[in-house]
Amino acid sequence: MKVYTSEQMREHERLAVEQGTSYRQLMENAGSAAAKDILSRYPQSGRALILCGKGNNAGDGLVIARLLQAEGWQIDIIFLLGDRLSELAELNYQLLQGLPAIRFCGAQCLSENIYDIIIDGIFGTGFTGRIPAEIAAACQLANRAAGVKIALDIPSGLNGDTAQADEDTFRADITYTFAAYKPAHLDPKGAGYCGEIVCLDIGID
Repeated sequence: MKVYTSEQMREHERLAVEQGTSYRQLMENAGSAAAKDILSRYPQSGRALILCGKGNNAGDGLVIARLLQAEGWQIDIIFLLGDRLSELAELNYQLLQGLPAIRFCGAQCLSENIYDIIIDGIFGTGFTGRIPAEIAAACQLANRAAGVKIALDIPSGLNGDTAQADEDTFRADITYTFAAYKPAHLDPKGAGYCGEIVCLDIGID
Protein backbone atom coordinates (compact mmCIF):
# COMPACT_ATOMS: atom_id res chain seq x y z
CA MET A 1 0.00 0.00 0.00
CA LYS A 2 1.43 3.37 -1.05
CA VAL A 3 0.85 6.29 1.30
CA TYR A 4 1.98 9.76 0.21
CA THR A 5 1.78 13.09 1.97
CA SER A 6 0.68 16.07 -0.14
CA GLU A 7 4.32 17.07 -0.64
CA GLN A 8 5.32 13.54 -1.63
CA MET A 9 2.40 13.39 -4.05
CA ARG A 10 3.54 16.58 -5.78
CA GLU A 11 7.04 15.13 -6.07
CA HIS A 12 5.77 11.88 -7.62
CA GLU A 13 3.67 13.88 -10.07
CA ARG A 14 6.73 15.90 -11.01
CA LEU A 15 8.77 12.73 -11.55
CA ALA A 16 6.03 11.25 -13.75
CA VAL A 17 6.11 14.38 -15.91
CA GLU A 18 9.90 14.22 -16.14
CA GLN A 19 9.55 10.64 -17.36
CA GLY A 20 7.34 11.63 -20.26
CA THR A 21 3.73 12.14 -19.23
CA SER A 22 2.13 15.56 -18.65
CA TYR A 23 0.10 17.16 -15.90
CA ARG A 24 -2.78 17.35 -18.35
CA GLN A 25 -2.56 13.60 -18.97
CA LEU A 26 -2.43 12.88 -15.24
CA MET A 27 -5.62 14.90 -14.77
CA GLU A 28 -7.28 13.06 -17.63
CA ASN A 29 -6.16 9.75 -16.10
CA ALA A 30 -7.58 10.70 -12.70
CA GLY A 31 -10.93 11.83 -14.06
CA SER A 32 -11.17 8.84 -16.39
CA ALA A 33 -10.44 6.33 -13.63
CA ALA A 34 -13.01 7.92 -11.33
CA ALA A 35 -15.65 8.14 -14.06
CA LYS A 36 -15.09 4.49 -14.99
CA ASP A 37 -15.68 3.39 -11.41
CA ILE A 38 -18.77 5.60 -11.06
CA LEU A 39 -20.25 4.15 -14.25
CA SER A 40 -19.55 0.60 -13.08
CA ARG A 41 -21.47 1.30 -9.87
CA TYR A 42 -24.26 3.32 -11.45
CA PRO A 43 -24.77 2.03 -15.02
CA GLN A 44 -28.17 3.72 -15.23
CA SER A 45 -27.58 7.34 -16.21
CA GLY A 46 -28.86 9.93 -13.77
CA ARG A 47 -28.17 13.43 -12.57
CA ALA A 48 -24.91 14.56 -10.99
CA LEU A 49 -23.84 17.77 -9.29
CA ILE A 50 -20.14 18.65 -9.28
CA LEU A 51 -18.89 21.14 -6.71
CA CYS A 52 -15.76 22.84 -8.02
CA GLY A 53 -13.13 25.05 -6.49
CA LYS A 54 -10.62 26.74 -8.77
CA GLY A 55 -7.64 24.39 -8.76
CA ASN A 56 -6.72 21.02 -10.18
CA ASN A 57 -9.18 19.15 -7.94
CA ALA A 58 -11.87 21.05 -9.83
CA GLY A 59 -10.16 20.04 -13.07
CA ASP A 60 -10.51 16.37 -12.11
CA GLY A 61 -14.20 17.00 -11.54
CA LEU A 62 -14.59 18.65 -14.94
CA VAL A 63 -13.01 15.63 -16.66
CA ILE A 64 -15.55 13.44 -14.86
CA ALA A 65 -18.35 15.77 -16.00
CA ARG A 66 -17.33 15.39 -19.64
CA LEU A 67 -17.11 11.61 -19.44
CA LEU A 68 -20.37 11.11 -17.54
CA GLN A 69 -22.35 13.33 -19.90
CA ALA A 70 -21.04 11.24 -22.80
CA GLU A 71 -22.81 8.28 -21.16
CA GLY A 72 -26.14 10.08 -20.85
CA TRP A 73 -25.80 11.76 -17.47
CA GLN A 74 -27.20 15.23 -16.83
CA ILE A 75 -24.49 17.30 -15.13
CA ASP A 76 -24.81 20.48 -13.10
CA ILE A 77 -21.62 22.30 -12.10
CA ILE A 78 -21.11 24.96 -9.44
CA PHE A 79 -17.92 27.03 -9.21
CA LEU A 80 -17.85 27.91 -5.53
CA LEU A 81 -14.67 30.01 -5.62
CA GLY A 82 -15.32 32.06 -8.73
CA ASP A 83 -14.35 31.52 -12.35
CA ARG A 84 -10.61 32.25 -12.17
CA LEU A 85 -9.45 28.67 -12.60
CA SER A 86 -6.07 26.99 -12.72
CA GLU A 87 -4.69 26.49 -16.21
CA LEU A 88 -5.64 22.82 -16.37
CA ALA A 89 -9.06 23.36 -14.82
CA GLU A 90 -9.71 26.14 -17.36
CA LEU A 91 -8.69 23.83 -20.20
CA ASN A 92 -11.20 21.20 -19.10
CA TYR A 93 -13.84 23.87 -18.54
CA GLN A 94 -13.44 24.94 -22.17
CA LEU A 95 -13.91 21.33 -23.31
CA LEU A 96 -17.39 21.39 -21.75
CA GLN A 97 -18.62 24.37 -23.73
CA GLY A 98 -21.56 23.54 -25.96
CA LEU A 99 -22.23 20.11 -24.51
CA PRO A 100 -26.03 19.86 -24.15
CA ALA A 101 -26.10 17.83 -20.95
CA ILE A 102 -23.95 20.30 -18.99
CA ARG A 103 -25.45 23.13 -16.96
CA PHE A 104 -23.51 25.72 -14.99
CA CYS A 105 -25.46 27.01 -12.04
CA GLY A 106 -25.19 28.87 -8.78
CA ALA A 107 -25.18 27.55 -5.24
CA GLN A 108 -28.99 27.47 -5.29
CA CYS A 109 -28.69 24.17 -7.20
CA LEU A 110 -27.68 22.53 -3.94
CA SER A 111 -31.11 23.30 -2.52
CA GLU A 112 -32.89 21.41 -5.30
CA ASN A 113 -31.97 17.99 -3.83
CA ILE A 114 -32.49 16.24 -7.17
CA TYR A 115 -29.10 14.58 -7.62
CA ASP A 116 -28.18 10.92 -7.71
CA ILE A 117 -24.56 11.78 -6.96
CA ILE A 118 -22.76 14.86 -5.64
CA ILE A 119 -19.04 15.11 -6.40
CA ASP A 120 -16.71 17.18 -4.25
CA GLY A 121 -13.97 18.77 -6.36
CA ILE A 122 -13.48 21.85 -4.19
CA PHE A 123 -10.13 21.41 -2.44
CA GLY A 124 -7.44 18.81 -2.98
CA THR A 125 -4.81 17.23 -0.81
CA GLY A 126 -3.11 20.53 -0.01
CA PHE A 127 -6.01 21.92 2.04
CA THR A 128 -5.19 23.29 5.48
CA GLY A 129 -7.00 25.47 8.00
CA ARG A 130 -10.67 26.35 8.02
CA ILE A 131 -13.23 26.19 5.24
CA PRO A 132 -14.36 29.64 4.02
CA ALA A 133 -17.93 30.50 4.98
CA GLU A 134 -19.36 30.08 1.48
CA ILE A 135 -17.80 26.63 1.16
CA ALA A 136 -18.99 25.64 4.63
CA ALA A 137 -22.56 26.54 3.64
CA ALA A 138 -22.30 24.46 0.46
CA CYS A 139 -20.87 21.47 2.35
CA GLN A 140 -23.68 21.70 4.90
CA LEU A 141 -26.27 21.50 2.13
CA ALA A 142 -24.42 18.71 0.35
CA ASN A 143 -24.11 16.69 3.54
CA ARG A 144 -27.88 16.89 4.08
CA ALA A 145 -28.72 15.97 0.47
CA ALA A 146 -30.03 12.53 -0.43
CA GLY A 147 -27.59 11.70 -3.24
CA VAL A 148 -24.44 9.60 -2.97
CA LYS A 149 -21.54 11.83 -1.97
CA ILE A 150 -18.19 11.32 -3.73
CA ALA A 151 -14.94 13.08 -2.82
CA LEU A 152 -11.96 13.44 -5.13
CA ASP A 153 -8.69 12.58 -3.38
CA ILE A 154 -9.73 13.92 0.04
CA PRO A 155 -13.06 15.31 1.32
CA SER A 156 -12.97 19.11 1.33
CA GLY A 157 -12.26 20.39 4.82
CA LEU A 158 -10.07 17.43 5.76
CA ASN A 159 -6.31 17.92 5.97
CA GLY A 160 -4.86 15.00 4.01
CA ASP A 161 -1.64 14.94 6.04
CA THR A 162 -2.86 15.47 9.61
CA ALA A 163 -6.52 14.33 9.46
CA GLN A 164 -7.56 17.60 11.09
CA ALA A 165 -11.11 18.32 9.95
CA ASP A 166 -13.27 21.41 9.81
CA GLU A 167 -16.68 20.96 11.44
CA ASP A 168 -18.33 21.36 8.02
CA THR A 169 -16.09 18.93 6.16
CA PHE A 170 -17.74 17.19 3.21
CA ARG A 171 -18.89 13.76 4.34
CA ALA A 172 -18.28 11.32 1.52
CA ASP A 173 -19.79 7.91 0.90
CA ILE A 174 -16.93 7.17 -1.53
CA THR A 175 -13.52 8.80 -1.77
CA TYR A 176 -11.37 8.28 -4.85
CA THR A 177 -7.71 8.72 -3.97
CA PHE A 178 -5.33 9.00 -6.88
CA ALA A 179 -2.09 6.99 -7.10
CA ALA A 180 -1.71 6.47 -3.35
CA TYR A 181 -3.51 6.70 -0.06
CA LYS A 182 -3.00 9.85 1.95
CA PRO A 183 -2.25 9.76 5.72
CA ALA A 184 -5.74 11.01 6.62
CA HIS A 185 -7.36 8.07 4.82
CA LEU A 186 -5.71 5.70 7.29
CA ASP A 187 -6.28 7.82 10.39
CA PRO A 188 -9.55 6.95 12.19
CA LYS A 189 -10.25 10.68 12.63
CA GLY A 190 -10.06 11.21 8.89
CA ALA A 191 -11.46 7.93 7.63
CA GLY A 192 -14.87 8.73 9.08
CA TYR A 193 -15.29 11.51 6.52
CA CYS A 194 -14.17 9.38 3.59
CA GLY A 195 -16.60 6.48 3.44
CA GLU A 196 -15.32 3.75 1.12
CA ILE A 197 -11.80 4.65 -0.02
CA VAL A 198 -10.85 3.55 -3.55
CA CYS A 199 -7.26 4.01 -4.70
CA LEU A 200 -7.08 4.54 -8.47
CA ASP A 201 -4.05 4.09 -10.71
CA ILE A 202 -3.33 7.23 -12.73
CA GLY A 203 0.15 6.40 -14.01
CA ILE A 204 2.24 7.56 -11.05
CA ASP A 205 4.68 5.24 -9.26
